[in-house]
Parts: sequence; structure tokens; C-alpha cells
Amino acid sequence: MSRIRASFRLAIVLLAMLFLVGPVFVARAHVSPAQTQAPATPNDTQYLWIAGSSFQTRDSTTAFETTRNVNNQPTGCIYATSSGEFTAPVAVPNGATILGLDYYLYDTSTTQTKAELTLNDSDMVTPRELITVEISSSVGLTNTYAPMGALYAPYVVNMQTRGLFLEWFPRVTNAAMQLCGVRIAYTAPAEPRPSTDYLFIVGSTLVNTNSSTEHGYAGAGCTFVKINGRTLNADVDLPQGSQLTAVRSYFRDVNNADLTVKLIASNGQGVTNTLATLTSPVSNTAVVNADQSLNYTVNESSESLSVLADFGGVLSNQIRLCGVRFQYTNPSAKPTQDSRFITGSTFVPRRSNVSYTSDANGCVNVSNEVEDLTTNVTAPEGAKAARVTFYYKNAAAGPTLNLYSFVGSGDFTSITSVPVMGTGTQNAVNINYPIENAEKGFALVWDASSASSEYALCGAKIDFLYTQQVFLPAAMNNY
Repeated sequence: MSRIRASFRLAIVLLAMLFLVGPVFVARAHVSPAQTQAPATPNDTQYLWIAGSSFQTRDSTTAFETTRNVNNQPTGCIYATSSGEFTAPVAVPNGATILGLDYYLYDTSTTQTKAELTLNDSDMVTPRELITVEISSSVGLTNTYAPMGALYAPYVVNMQTRGLFLEWFPRVTNAAMQLCGVRIAYTAPAEPRPSTDYLFIVGSTLVNTNSSTEHGYAGAGCTFVKINGRTLNADVDLPQGSQLTAVRSYFRDVNNADLTVKLIASNGQGVTNTLATLTSPVSNTAVVNADQSLNYTVNESSESLSVLADFGGVLSNQIRLCGVRFQYTNPSAKPTQDSRFITGSTFVPRRSNVSYTSDANGCVNVSNEVEDLTTNVTAPEGAKAARVTFYYKNAAAGPTLNLYSFVGSGDFTSITSVPVMGTGTQNAVNINYPIENAEKGFALVWDASSASSEYALCGAKIDFLYTQQVFLPAAMNNY
């Protein structure tokens, strides 16, 4: 009987030690079997989804493909066909607290090679790995949840000084290792929002405006043009109704030539307006910044915003763009409707050998191979998508703009498709689709139908409603 009591006491002691110590979470997670998603999170947790197919290469020499399902429809999975790394911007709101991320990987490799995903921030001098997670499974679709690293938790987004970006290191150069999606969990910024707020776009997340441009990676989130071409660009997503008051660009310039950064507004129909122009000063070896004040009210119901970097023909890392920061005042009242208007030239190709070009108005076309261009869509939680508008230049019908939802497996589900209507400049389709970011993300895909300079994607807009009102467009569908 005494032995039973002793064993019972020992079991109680061991159980108490386990309860007090608990599991130890670290930033680097090595995972072999498939795992479930995150443990319980606060009730105010929100989510940002990023499809694998929305990632781009850090260096243009990396070749890649994306996958299609058995019905030849696109998915959100991407894989490398030559060595290299991939990156994507992270549009978590300033002031939010990042909790962790879900990493969705399709792995059928037999080498036990671990594909690494990192969430990083950078002040354009010193980058930091906030979360690092590695997976190797060889069983197909695998996912794991990685919390914010103990060194940085709790991590509050501060885009006044640091930008956020993801990086993926596949380490396998075939379809046996595919990135299918990332879901970032965060708690929303405290209300009321501060009068002054920030958006920080990291330089390495800008995309080529033409496939002939070859960019490289200089570290710390900085990018440069190395062999051919001269311009990169990115979508700028600011709150509807906010007042943009200043733009700051971060450069490293040891060349007599100038790097020029422009903020451009476009209506998707050939009318553009340059809101700010910043030119790099010679900086020796330091990263310096240039600033410009402005007074612009954001209205994505009528025009998109993009940032364009022109490297002036310098093909070396002597001129680097490290980031662009936007300062704005938040709207005084929450809107009843919202819009996401995205410039066509900021879409990315779904495979590396697509030949494409863009014009000065942000219109992009493919010329050598019929393949899709795509972009991730950040949709406001609790709203309903009410209308999708396709802006184009076309001589005849053919291309379509498609809105998809997607889940961690990379499976795309069609929400709507907007076709070209005659030889006009836009067409729109009304929908009624509730946004539930905890369950799925959203992506736009342009299907060019045929490779021709006669077909161009100039922009895409999604209108959202926060109430049960009926959406009334300000203009006709097609003119």
C-alpha cells in the first residue's frame, strides 16, 4: 500500500511540474508531421491571408511556377524551378499586435529538406527575424502554427520606423515543395486610432513593371536593378478617406545618377497624376531618406495608388531602394463603404517565363505566352464585397478578371468573373459576398486569354459595404 501511495505522490509531483513549466515556444519551429492551426486566440483576433502565388522572387534569376488543379484552374501554390528565395509584403495595420502565423506547405520530397518561412521587419539597416518556421514532412499538405518569437513578443507593428515582409526559402527546385499560403494572426490596433498613422513598404517587395527588368537583393529589405530595365512598382493601400500628408523614401546611392520614386494616382482608364516625386541624394555608404509633404485625400472608389521606383538605367547595387513610408491622418469617422483599387502593373506573373510590359498609365499586357497575372487582396473584416470592376484596354472580347477565395491548401474557389465588354475601358459585376478573413483569403487573377499587346489590364477595383445598403455605382458599367 505504501508503494502505491509513493507512486501516486510521484505522479502528482510530475504532473504539477509539467503544469508549471508548460511547453516552451521558440521562434524557430521544426515540424515533421502535419499539425493543426493555432491554439485559442483572443476574441478580437483578425487575420491576413497571403497566397503563395502572390509571392515574388527576391532575385529575378530565380525561376518558378504555380500550379493548376485538374480542371486547369489556378491555385495559390508556388514552387521554385531554380535556386532562390521569395518575398511578399505584409499589410498588417500599424499599431496591431502580431500573435503568430500559419504556414501551409505542400511537401512530397524525399530528402527531408526543410522549407523555411520567416516574418521579418527592418528599419532598412538592421533586419530582424520575428518568426522563423521550418517544415519537412514528405506527406503532402502540411501546416503548422508558429507564435511570435519570445525575444519580440508582444510585437506591436510600428511602421513609423520599420516595415514588414515575408521570405520563403524552398531549398527544393521542383514541384515537390510548394508554398500554398500564409495566415497571419493579429489583434487589431486600439481605438480610437491616432491622428497620425503610417504605412511602410519594404523595397524588396516592389515588383517589375516589365519582365525584361532584372532586380536583385541587397539585404535589409533593399532592392536594386542589376542587368536590364529600370522600373519597379508596388500597390499602395491606405484607408479610405484618410489624408496623405507626407512620403519618405529610403535610399542608398553611391552613384552620380539618381533614383527617383514617384507616388502615382490612376483612374484605370489612361489618366494618371503624379502626387509626389522624390530623388535620391548621394549618400556614400549610408541609407538616407528624402521627404515630401503633400495634401491628398485617399479615394480608392475613383483611383488607385501605386509607388514607382525609376533606377535611371543604373545596373548595379550602387543605387538601392530600401523602402517607402507614407504618413497620413486617419478619417474622423468609420466609412459605411470601402474600396480596393489596384493598378494593373502591380500584379505579378504566375510563372517566371511570362513576357509582359507595362505603360506609363499602369496598364500591363503579356506578349509571348498565355498565362495569368495575380495579386493578393486585403479585404475588410465584417464587410461584404459588393462589386468588382475590371479596367482594361482591349480591341475585342477575350480576357477576364477573376475574383477567388482561397484556403491554406491553395485551393481557389471562384467568386465571380468579369469579362471584357466590347472595346470599352471597363466592366463591372455586382456581387454579395461576406468577408470572413478567419476562414479564407482573396486573390484577383487576370486571364489574358491570348498573348497580345491588344489586351491590357489597367486596374481592378472591389467595392465593399459595411451595412445592408445597396451599392450604387457613380458611373455606367462600360463607356
